[in-house]
Amino acid sequence: MKGLFIKDYSYIKQSKFLFLFLIIFGLGFSFIYDYHTFVYGYFSVFPSIMLMSTINYDDYNHGFTSLLSLPISKKEYIKQKYCLGLILGLLFLAIAFIISCLSYYRSLHSFQFLNSDLFCGCIMSLMFAYFIIALATPVAIYFGSQKGQLAMMVIFGGIFVMGFIIYFIFNLLGIDLKAWIDTIASSSIPFITLGIVVITAILNFISYQISIKIFNKKEY
Repeated sequence: MKGLFIKDYSYIKQSKFLFLFLIIFGLGFSFIYDYHTFVYGYFSVFPSIMLMSTINYDDYNHGFTSLLSLPISKKEYIKQKYCLGLILGLLFLAIAFIISCLSYYRSLHSFQFLNSDLFCGCIMSLMFAYFIIALATPVAIYFGSQKGQLAMMVIFGGIFVMGFIIYFIFNLLGIDLKAWIDTIASSSIPFITLGIVVITAILNFISYQISIKIFNKKEY
């Protein structure tokens, strides 16, 4: 499995300029508009994008045929991808946290923003990243490199459309969605965070099992 991590690291390292651009954009947006929490949502989508890119890269030009000729089982390959997703989620969260703290400190000139609500928000942002990974990984394994990019667009488009529909329904009912979420979150955010962690863990376990079944059915 170590060799798989080295391979993916070599691929991701080629995207260092993209990483730099993402960080600069996140810094610029947070500092110019004083939108301190923007980076958490902004960076939460990139772990799944990066993970799907590595899967598409492995599948490109019949790459799985060569890869699976090595002493690597299909189960080990899937396990490594979910471990990579876990690492990428933590990496992007760390970057978002640093940018957010710099932005907060620039505005407040103190560290009063470091409280339980902020850390719960960080965890929920991380869980959202893992939720997308749970959805995207089986799709990437199923469609491969040829339709992987299209599948990725469908997933993110579907999430956006679903969010818009929910927002539209709440507006139609005369409910302020943001105020409603803030009210619930302020009263029991630790319990909500714990619940989301448990649900996300279960979804990723189910996603892992589905990915293994899909990959085992494929012939290379």
